[in-house]
Amino acid sequence: MPLITPARPQIDFLLRTTKPFHSKKAAQDFFRLVDAYGPNYRPFKYGNYEPMKQIFNDKKEDEIILSWFEGADLSQEELESRPCNAQLMMKGRPPGKIGYFIGWHNWANSVLFNMISVNISKPFLKKDGGNMAQFVHFCDDLVRLFPPVHAEIYDYTSSIPCTNTKSAFIPDRLDIRCPALKWRTYFGPPYIKMLGRDTILNAPCWKTEEVGDSIVLQLTETVFEEIPPQLREAVVEYFEASVSPEQRPGPGKGFIFRPFDASEPYNRKEKLVPEFPIREFFGKRLDEAEILKHFMP
Repeated sequence: MPLITPARPQIDFLLRTTKPFHSKKAAQDFFRLVDAYGPNYRPFKYGNYEPMKQIFNDKKEDEIILSWFEGADLSQEELESRPCNAQLMMKGRPPGKIGYFIGWHNWANSVLFNMISVNISKPFLKKDGGNMAQFVHFCDDLVRLFPPVHAEIYDYTSSIPCTNTKSAFIPDRLDIRCPALKWRTYFGPPYIKMLGRDTILNAPCWKTEEVGDSIVLQLTETVFEEIPPQLREAVVEYFEASVSPEQRPGPGKGFIFRPFDASEPYNRKEKLVPEFPIREFFGKRLDEAEILKHFMP
C-alpha cells in the first residue's frame, strides 16, 4: 500500500528548468516580477533554511539578492568557473500566505533541475476568481521568464499517494518519466519535441494554449473541481497512442506518464523520456572533465 502525505489547503506551482540561475540578473528578474504582482506576492520573511528569520525589505535589494547565492559574495567569473549551488526560501503573510522555494546549481546530473516552487493559500484563491486568475498569470510570467522543461499547477489539498513501496521507489524524476498529469501542465521544448506540438495542442482536455516557449495542457476549467480519473486516463492514452511502435521502449501502458497513484516497479529502459539540454546548467568556464564528472549517471 502506498504511503499518504498529509493534506495541505494550498495550490502549488512547480517549475523545473535547465536555464542558468547563477547570475545576479536572474535574481533581479525574479524579485522584480514578484514585486510587480503586489502585496499578496511579496515575502515577509526569507532565509536559506528553516526557520526563516530575515525580514524581507525591498530597500535592501543587494542583501536580498545576495541571499539567492546563500550569502556567498562570488563574482560572476567565480560562478562561471566552479560548481556552485544554493537554495532560498521565502514566505508571505495572510491572506495569501505565499511561499517560495528556489533551488539551483551551475552543475547537474540528469535529475537535478533548477527549480522554482510556489505555494499559495487555497481559500484565498477560492474566495475571489480574480485571485486565481492572477496566480495563473503569475505562473505564466515565471514560465516566460525562466523557460522550463516542465512545470505544473496543482491542488495540494488532497492527500497524495507516495510511491515508496517494499519493492520500488518511483521518485518524481523527469529523467525517468514525465510526472503525473496535473491540473495545468506546462510542456517545455524537450517534451514538445518528443510528443509533437500538434499532438499536445489537440489533447482531449478542457483547453491547451501556448505560453512563451511552452505549451500548456489544462485538464479542467478550474483547479477547485476534482479531476475525473477517466479524463486523466483518456489524456494519457491519447498521448501514448500517438507514439509510433518504433519509438515505444517496451510493451504495455505507462511508458510516458507516471500514473497519479503509481506504486509499481519500473525499468528505466521501458520508459520514453525527452533529451534535456542539460549542459545549459554549467558555467561557461567549467572544463569538459569537470562537466562529465557531474553529468555522468
